[in-house]
Amino acid sequence: MSVAVRPVQRRCLGYLEEIASVLQSLTAPDRCGCLVIGAAGIGKTTVMNAALKQVGRDVRILRFRGSEHMRERQFGILEILLSQAGDVPGGVGAAFSIVARAIAGRSQRTQTIVLVDNADLVDSASMSVLCQLAEHARIRLLVGAEQIRPPLDLVTNLWLSGRMSRVDLGGLDETAVAALVQSSGQTASRFDSVAELHAETNGNPLLLGHVLFGRQQMLTTDRILWKIEPQLKPILEMIAMTGAIRYETMVRLCAPEDLDAMVDAGTITMSQGRYAAVELVEPVVADFLRSRVRPSHSLQLWKRLNQAVIHDHLDGQPLFGYTRWGLSLGHSQPFERVFSAVGWANARGRYSEAAALAEASGHDTDELRLEYARAVRGLGDVATAREVFDKVLKSVTARSGDVSPQLMSRVASMDLRLTDPRQPERLRTQWVSDHLLVPDDVGRLDVTKARFEVKGGRYESGRRLASRVYQDHSCLTRHRLRAGAALGASEVITGRVVKGLKYIDQAELMFTLPGMTSLEREDAIPQFFLARYIAGDWAGARRSVESADHSQQLSQLVGALVDIRTGHPARALLTLDAVLPQAWPASCIDIARVGRSARLYAQTLLGAPSSSTGECASDAGSGGQDDYSDWADFEAQLFELETMALSQPERAAEELYALGESRRAQGAITLASSAWLQAARLGHSGARAELAGAAAQLDGAPGRLAGIVSSAMTDGRPSGLTAAAKQAANFGAMVLCSDLAKIAQDRAVESRDSQAAKEARKLIGESMRAIRFSSTGTQLQSVLSDLERQLVDGIMAGRSSQELAHAHHLSVRTIEWHLGRIYRRLHVVDRRELREVISHWGEGR
Repeated sequence: MSVAVRPVQRRCLGYLEEIASVLQSLTAPDRCGCLVIGAAGIGKTTVMNAALKQVGRDVRILRFRGSEHMRERQFGILEILLSQAGDVPGGVGAAFSIVARAIAGRSQRTQTIVLVDNADLVDSASMSVLCQLAEHARIRLLVGAEQIRPPLDLVTNLWLSGRMSRVDLGGLDETAVAALVQSSGQTASRFDSVAELHAETNGNPLLLGHVLFGRQQMLTTDRILWKIEPQLKPILEMIAMTGAIRYETMVRLCAPEDLDAMVDAGTITMSQGRYAAVELVEPVVADFLRSRVRPSHSLQLWKRLNQAVIHDHLDGQPLFGYTRWGLSLGHSQPFERVFSAVGWANARGRYSEAAALAEASGHDTDELRLEYARAVRGLGDVATAREVFDKVLKSVTARSGDVSPQLMSRVASMDLRLTDPRQPERLRTQWVSDHLLVPDDVGRLDVTKARFEVKGGRYESGRRLASRVYQDHSCLTRHRLRAGAALGASEVITGRVVKGLKYIDQAELMFTLPGMTSLEREDAIPQFFLARYIAGDWAGARRSVESADHSQQLSQLVGALVDIRTGHPARALLTLDAVLPQAWPASCIDIARVGRSARLYAQTLLGAPSSSTGECASDAGSGGQDDYSDWADFEAQLFELETMALSQPERAAEELYALGESRRAQGAITLASSAWLQAARLGHSGARAELAGAAAQLDGAPGRLAGIVSSAMTDGRPSGLTAAAKQAANFGAMVLCSDLAKIAQDRAVESRDSQAAKEARKLIGESMRAIRFSSTGTQLQSVLSDLERQLVDGIMAGRSSQELAHAHHLSVRTIEWHLGRIYRRLHVVDRRELREVISHWGEGR
């Protein structure tokens, strides 16, 4: 069963990949359809309709939509189709036969796609019939639903068996949100950045429209809320105002059976365990309810909640929401409650809310000031954070005898976070270590020192501190997690790659344990990425950021760096051009300068005009907060020198050699070998010798690559250089592979080694194709002329040169001349390789 496909013309709501996945599922011969899952207002219907617009005109589309009314009637959505067939079936089997005949008669020889929207509101009998039709290849089934619940379990069986694909919509990414804000001609003034707007709305298109355009008619929200009894609406409003309410409080406000009914309706969800809480399922519903609560009604709701709440049991989101709501209404809250609420918000990375709550509380203590400094630092306002911290430090120093060790440990840790890691002499809290005895306080300070040392390039000192905390099992698990991450990164950088990655694996497992906070994300995730990136574990480097629930921009930038290192600069350039110009949010990994250097390198490597040749060398380590990282500084310099090497190889080789020397002095042998590797392939004899020594101290993939390249460059035989090029390709260093293969080809020609020359030429072609044509299908059109693209299409269709000459009214000799130009431009040898390359690109689209 095949379906003709028309090309996707433009990005739709930021769901380009999702639309492509749905379209592929509807056309793949081994699939019978696609299941699209997403919250209310997330864009399921838009995505499905966008995918259906791309199918051929000869495809028949039947559309069904579930509803509360239809769910209660057997064969509800199929009633019209069955009645037109002139029969009312008594069971599913009979209905299957009738519907199959009706579809076959309507569609005749065309294919049929059945779209079922709101499938969780469809009766089981109708869904059973449609699933059987899809399983027997009578139809292609496209299903959209908010959540998996009966009758969706029937569709789930197809998905679990591999016959149907599943696409989960998680909201628009930050790039799409930024484009939506720009296209609206407005600014989301109550948000500090696009990242915060994205976090607040979860990328929900309906909620974004409500925030940006002030839409009051929210049909999806109305559809959800009309099922709720009027007397229960105040309960939902309380949940919306606080974010969550403890279960024991809820049972004082309404009957348990009412809670169960709202759960069954998909309106609220209840967590399990000792601290169970009730929350609204959809953020769009919560925002809608909050926007409709007037001040007088808000006061009534809060007083009703205040009578039912058990203050001693408040914690987490219920505590934060209750405290913030009470303060907004003018009801003062005790210091302990405010302090706990602000600390909880900071631990979740909700810095703007934490800062606002601390300011509104009216309390002024060192503990709350310190939490406020942490919040504004997280928002990127380091100047304010330092002003507040100076007051805290002055107060703590004046009354050091009355200050708890825990507060002193936190103050010293904040001092480390607000100080430039290149200037340890500016630290003002070295005296605190002598006053700490409890393992929790000692571990907190020591692991923050380890992070400080690693960022400043003092890797051996950071390794010792991190190892001490990691080996001390009396420390908190989250402190040992941060220590394991710093220890792993230090080991990788100093040459013990295998050992370092083992520490990273263990730390990543610890990251899944409960109780982790925003500090663990800020401290550990950069080390996860750093260690895997330096070790050449490219998939792990992507995964370390993508799985951490972080900024989409950050994930895209990390992916672009990996793309460049693995020989896909065209794809990386598309990403960098889209991400870097946008306002950069505060992030736990500041690699914006690295991104700018990488973009310039990708532009130069692809021969594209660069926007600015001096933009990368400036503002090294600038940014106001402790965003300097010795690794980021090194990586940016490495990209800049690799860019220079494309036009001034001798000068670049000397500076690369010097860069490696500077990192060896720090003990960063893995970083030094990266610089010497680039200098050695440019012909620097000193770097070649140093690389051989570094290879003896390195293990893992970087050590193997350094060893084989240094040996091949020293020996000079074509076979050794070809083997080194293959090792570079296995490592992912396609540019290095291409350079080594070119050297091997020259040596093979000189020594008349035809076999080595052939292998080298093949490596050159593969690496150059990866480098030049690795973007999402646009490079072929920019490289070849219209006639050349037509000739490529003819070759893919199996036509000979004579047939092509006759079709284009040209001589065979002219056709062969054009084919030779195509071969050279696409780095292939003959028609067979050309077909393989074009087929590979077609699969990647």
